[in-house]
Amino acid sequence: MDDDWGITDGYFDVSGSWHVTTEETRDRLRHAMGTPVVGRPMWFVEHRSTHPLWSACRIALDDGSERNDVMHLPDDLPIGYHELIPHDGGAVTRLIVHPTSCPVLPRAWGAAAQIYALWSRRSWGIGDLADLRTLAVSLHAAGGRAILVSPLHQPAPSLPQEHSPYFPSSRRSWNPLLIAIDTPPPPDLECTPGSLIDRDAAWAAKRHALEKLFLDLGSPQANPVSDRLDGVAVWNALCDQYGPVWQDWPHDVRRFDHEALLQRLTDDPALARRVSFHRWCQGLVGDQIAAVVATGVDIIGDLAIGISPGGADAWEYQDLLALDVRVGAPPDPFNRAGQEWGIPPFVPWKLRAAEYEPFIETIRSTLRGVQGLRIDHVMGLFRQFWIPAGGQPTDGTYVTFPADELLAIICLEATRSGAFVIGEDLGTVADGVREKLAECSIAGTRVLWFETEPPSTWPTNSLATVTTHDLPTIAGVVTGRDGDEEQRRRVLAHALDSDTSSPHEAPFATSQAVVAQVITSTHDAMLGSPASLRLVSMDDVTGAVERPNHPGTNDHPNWRRRLPVSVDGVLVPN
Repeated sequence: MDDDWGITDGYFDVSGSWHVTTEETRDRLRHAMGTPVVGRPMWFVEHRSTHPLWSACRIALDDGSERNDVMHLPDDLPIGYHELIPHDGGAVTRLIVHPTSCPVLPRAWGAAAQIYALWSRRSWGIGDLADLRTLAVSLHAAGGRAILVSPLHQPAPSLPQEHSPYFPSSRRSWNPLLIAIDTPPPPDLECTPGSLIDRDAAWAAKRHALEKLFLDLGSPQANPVSDRLDGVAVWNALCDQYGPVWQDWPHDVRRFDHEALLQRLTDDPALARRVSFHRWCQGLVGDQIAAVVATGVDIIGDLAIGISPGGADAWEYQDLLALDVRVGAPPDPFNRAGQEWGIPPFVPWKLRAAEYEPFIETIRSTLRGVQGLRIDHVMGLFRQFWIPAGGQPTDGTYVTFPADELLAIICLEATRSGAFVIGEDLGTVADGVREKLAECSIAGTRVLWFETEPPSTWPTNSLATVTTHDLPTIAGVVTGRDGDEEQRRRVLAHALDSDTSSPHEAPFATSQAVVAQVITSTHDAMLGSPASLRLVSMDDVTGAVERPNHPGTNDHPNWRRRLPVSVDGVLVPN
């Protein structure tokens, strides 16, 4: 049972034990959310449905056209965000006409790649979009048609650079560190296998080169002063001046005050030029993403679950966030202490009162330039585990979100962009979640390390992989460097056709040839799955032993490892 704030009475952990929400936790979460207030009326309507109206109305469509003197909601209204305006002067209703499902997942195979981990002799210390294009060309030649990439979200444009692509300053803007520079890299940025990525050095050099090019081009203006400010670009420009945490800025710029910022840009040409620079960088990223897609390979973007509390999105939408709360996960057998991810959540009632503007902008922005979207921790659309600031995961509980309306928006935006959608539904999933996602044609995820049934039995409407960025690689498992006995048993069963009840009969692999054989055989089993979309991990294809990320750790160089093979030398399976 939820209260008026959406706070649950408690939750069942993975072992089936019930954890009661304490009054202290409930009081702190209520305080962080404020007293719920109902916004103006909103009406979500399925596309091609018709409904009687209570009085004659005018419908203002979001394309600027109108329907007048309507007594029934027409069944030919286009999908979109419209206004239902009664002739009698009653309240204006936000009318959201949405499809009931997303575009269908294509039948294809491809690869999953951490862009930063790709490298070539022309890379400036970190993988970039030209490296991704090189991989796309090789993949296409082998018959692959899709690449799932690490989040393209933007970190703060300051030093030190954030390593994790899942802790962005903004999910509405692209990472300029991904821009490929045409000239050869400085000697200290040449990439070598085994060395760790130095994002600070790479960004310092790239930003210097980009600023010089921007000046050489005459500082092209990207309309920094307009009726609608680009909030992320403005935040970036202010970040250049005051640092990456908006809570530490001067009081007059701690809030996204549109009129005040518009006047500030008018009065400060240097600030306006910095805004133009950051917007110009976004244009370069967009052009290079388009060059990847031109190879014939679809890009699948990745939507992180949240944002940095000190970043651009939190600054612009601070009034809609519970800044004294962090999202995480309760304790479970995989992490006895639970997890606290450092990201502040949107307050459900405030998000709805804002007519979901931040969510719409985030989904729309993440869909730009891509043909598919993976939603990380898709269960967060239904409920999120909230931890009061300063507390431990044991102090947290779940808060319910308006999943039906959020899913309707995803279906709308995905249909408009023609993109399919995948939900990362791993781990503890509440009853009914997978069924609801299936109704919306949002594909599930099947990962070999988690499955007890062979790939040949996996469902069609799913993304199939062997591993993820948070899990061991095949080489890590079969060499005994990473993973556990259950994972080793499973990979040997699929790859070597061994007796799954006797995993100890096969020794850990030490020969590169044996490791390569296991990788090939495991991929063959996964690629033979009925799953519509099957992706091989580039970490596995290149024989990487170390996984990209060890969740909840500080003693690993997470998100900093390069692939052991240059992207020019990658042999994509076919």
